[in-house]
Amino acid sequence: MKKILCLITVIMTVLGCNESTTTSNTKDQQENEQIKTDPVTNDKVYQPPGSIPPGYLFTKSDAEKILGEQAHLTDSSSAMKVDTLEYKCAYTANSKDLKTGKTGVVYFLFEQYARLSSAKNAYSSIRTANENHEGVKTLHDMGDEAYFHSDGQNFYLILVRKGEKMIRIKVNKTTSTTSLDEFNLVAKNITAAL
Repeated sequence: MKKILCLITVIMTVLGCNESTTTSNTKDQQENEQIKTDPVTNDKVYQPPGSIPPGYLFTKSDAEKILGEQAHLTDSSSAMKVDTLEYKCAYTANSKDLKTGKTGVVYFLFEQYARLSSAKNAYSSIRTANENHEGVKTLHDMGDEAYFHSDGQNFYLILVRKGEKMIRIKVNKTTSTTSLDEFNLVAKNITAAL
């Protein structure tokens, strides 16, 4: 009888260890699935399940479509500012445009706020600061709030808020190869992915 009780105790202990190991492995797998590698910076970043790492939102290919020529990454960083995740990057054209003498640069900024009210306030503040300038146009087909701004000669800017997330894309120094159609398409695609 004592041998049977000892055997049952050993079996229960082994089964309990296997079960806790399985649970631990599953938890480790879940945590690893939430750690992603940013494709631009190669940094390990935490991503909530189902979200997209910011570096995947705006790519070199997107920048080259907008600029209409080959480009290279000239800036990339991410930071946590108070309660806001911020990711930004810039791509610069590989050469000066012969027609305009300008070198195109496209900037991308992604922000994810902890609270919806913070995102709304940030958008409102930026929009209010720019609403009296020429070339500002409200966009009704992107995100929860969006606007486009251009002086028609030097830059394009789009600001979009969708929930707690906000993106800004700006081309500074538009050239003869800069594509406004691609600029708008890339912004729509990124907004849809948020």
